[in-house]
Amino acid sequence: MIILLGKRLAWCVALVLFVVTVAFVILHLAPGDPARALVGPHATEETLAHARALHGLDQPLPAQYLRYLGNVLTGELGISYRNRKPVSEMIRAHLWPTFQLVLAAVFLQLLLGVFLGALAARYRHRWPDRLISAGSLVALGAPPFVIGAALLYFAGFRLGWLPINGYGEGLLDRLAHLVLPALTVVLGGLALTIQLLRTELVDALAEDYSRTARAKGVSERGVVWRHALRPSLVPVLASTSLDLGWMITNAVVAESIFGWPGLGREALLAVLELDIPVVLGVVIVTSVTVAISTLVFDLITLAIDPRTRREQS
Repeated sequence: MIILLGKRLAWCVALVLFVVTVAFVILHLAPGDPARALVGPHATEETLAHARALHGLDQPLPAQYLRYLGNVLTGELGISYRNRKPVSEMIRAHLWPTFQLVLAAVFLQLLLGVFLGALAARYRHRWPDRLISAGSLVALGAPPFVIGAALLYFAGFRLGWLPINGYGEGLLDRLAHLVLPALTVVLGGLALTIQLLRTELVDALAEDYSRTARAKGVSERGVVWRHALRPSLVPVLASTSLDLGWMITNAVVAESIFGWPGLGREALLAVLELDIPVVLGVVIVTSVTVAISTLVFDLITLAIDPRTRREQS
């Protein structure tokens, strides 16, 4: 177990380093001049040269990269080109709303995915299964911005069921503001979770232990929830852990549509204005979050089905 945990931690470190390296190279090779973003469009060449020298932008790319890694290891993420604020402060101010949004999306994906997937498997080839499968195909084929716009218009504006903009005040108001952005983030992944769990459960319901449970008089509901569900959850958890990066990407869309004050909106503005320190800071936080979350999902998987420990060792 300790060896497996050590391997996972080493993989997390390697993943973060790889993602940060790729993002650093792409941002510095992209068209545009970061120094121009620093001093404005009307600055003289002398001012531009001074800005490049001040921020190390006149150095070779490997030197800039090593300097940046050294700063990151000391907890220094740089200063935003756009508003001259420390990147670490900006991330702290906007990280918690994004964390709430992604956490709500994961919760909805697991809760609704398990319930609807189990329902489809139990009533396979009947109308509940067909209805759930059709809805999953629609959700899977719709881009997040289409889903978000449709939820905003119908559930928020036309029907007035839920608020359509802002962060909310107090627990209940915050939860009400969170529903539509979380659904925007999660619907595509939810559709995959439903279909994956349905497939796993259909196979599990045909296994010997399910037939034995039926022979002992256990109802079909009991067979599904008490016998077949637990081994079927392992691939679902693995799939959800892989969906985290995709959820964070969708959070940028949801935050923009619903005015949710998260990190995604700041990242989008930073990309548009070539604010490299902010983009890299967001990349670091995102990759660390995904790596840690994947590790947590792996540990949960081992707790649910210890047989995976032997398979992964």
